[in-house]
Amino acid sequence: MSRTIHRAQAIYNADPTVHAVVEELTGSLRLAGITDPRRVATDIVAALLEVPRSWPVMNRETSMARALASAAGDAARKLSDGAPFAYAVGSTAFRHLNLAVDERVLIPRPETEVLVGEVLERMDARCGAHGEWGTAIDIGTGSGAIALSLASEGRFDRVIGTDASVDAVDVARSNLERSAPAVRTPVEFRRGAFLSPVRGEKASVIVSNPPYIAFSEIESLPRSVRDWEPPMALFSGHDGMSATLEIVRESWRILSSGGILALEVDERRASLVAEMIMRQGSYTDVGVRLDLTGRERFVFATRI
Repeated sequence: MSRTIHRAQAIYNADPTVHAVVEELTGSLRLAGITDPRRVATDIVAALLEVPRSWPVMNRETSMARALASAAGDAARKLSDGAPFAYAVGSTAFRHLNLAVDERVLIPRPETEVLVGEVLERMDARCGAHGEWGTAIDIGTGSGAIALSLASEGRFDRVIGTDASVDAVDVARSNLERSAPAVRTPVEFRRGAFLSPVRGEKASVIVSNPPYIAFSEIESLPRSVRDWEPPMALFSGHDGMSATLEIVRESWRILSSGGILALEVDERRASLVAEMIMRQGSYTDVGVRLDLTGRERFVFATRI
């Protein structure tokens, strides 16, 4: 009798298989009305294990730590409550990095990966294979996605990220620790609005994905954005232009001659931002660039 009890306890205490966890999650997600629940369940497991999406299917009988299985259950419940996938699993991929994200920061988008790539290409063309890249500054760094990508893929002397949110700076600093093996440039995160934390610095690049949604556009946003992501990172006054205008007004003081200003913008306002930069009088080579879907999402300019 005692052997039977001990055997049952051993089975109960054993770590579940990946297949068992996926099956349990699939049932919960199906009851919550989640579309394609098995695929979502598999994606949850893959995200928590930080493995490719095909891995759970190829390793069905592999044991999964009970703590991770519990985290997977929590993620499924958050998804059922309407949370974006990245918040549910607590992380997201951005270029070559895997970053921690939660409701304190905006979820990095693929468009912003394109912005980073454009900055790296322009700096490489400007400085050549062996030239010094100087300092890069990321305004409104949020999770640190842009700053950490520049520090891991570029050849900058240093990278500085700023954010008005104390919570965002905390997340960015935790992501610096998380990404330490990939980062090859000194990175510093400073708290403060716009460029106030970097007054007195000189930079070769100022890049930003600032808030650019007008308050009047709140109801047009998907609920997963409107109800979950931080308003400070989404909305800006004066029809969504206030934050961008502030960055344009102040960046010329910090950019070195020949330095690059790189902005992600609302596709409906890209031409307005470009015009605003040209009127400022301190820039040349002002141009709008398209994202991967052909939308006008980026504005670049060179400091005179």
